[in-house]
Amino acid sequence: MPKRILVVDDEASILELIEYNLTAKGYDVDSSTNGEDALNRILMEKFDLVLLDQMLPKLSGIEILKKVRAEGNSTPVIFLTAVDAEENKIEGLISGADDYITKPFSVKELLARIEVVLRRTSDSDKTHFALNKAAKSLMINGTEIPLTRKEYQLLEFLLDNKGIVVSRDQIFDNVWGLNSNSQLRMVDIQISHLRDKIEKDTKDPQIIKTVHGFGYVLEV
Repeated sequence: MPKRILVVDDEASILELIEYNLTAKGYDVDSSTNGEDALNRILMEKFDLVLLDQMLPKLSGIEILKKVRAEGNSTPVIFLTAVDAEENKIEGLISGADDYITKPFSVKELLARIEVVLRRTSDSDKTHFALNKAAKSLMINGTEIPLTRKEYQLLEFLLDNKGIVVSRDQIFDNVWGLNSNSQLRMVDIQISHLRDKIEKDTKDPQIIKTVHGFGYVLEV
């Protein structure tokens, strides 16, 4: 899926130039020409990156960025502006901008900086997952996650079948055993417990995913 970029600028010629080049590079491009509209869209929609001018009607770029960050929104923002005073650059970066480019600008440099910011933010969003089978421990992003014996066995089985959908019956037979007196619903209960410990959002799990009608799959 192409990365979605919002370009915020009140100069039609700048918008046209940027939209043309970003679209040619395969990005999905949206645009906004005033601060209020841009703020609402950033807060209400999902963008992978925002190119933001400083001097805009209704709300300035700095005001937009401060409001966005105050809402806990971490969408990457690159300032693209004619305001080139050092104090403005510093204020922009301190306010939460990921980069600051001044006009006039090189299209090649702009594309390169966009790629760098997208790559950096994409890497920071990844979950670094390490299961130490010798120590029977789990590390996520450098932090040890305490697991019960059964949680560890369940996670180990899912990891051994990473990327493969396994049924509840397969999980039960391999983790609890064929002669276990436990019930099949224990699989769902333990999956829920594991998700509480390892998922950022248990309502939208990204590590242990449910494949409805089939079972579960581990994706890391």
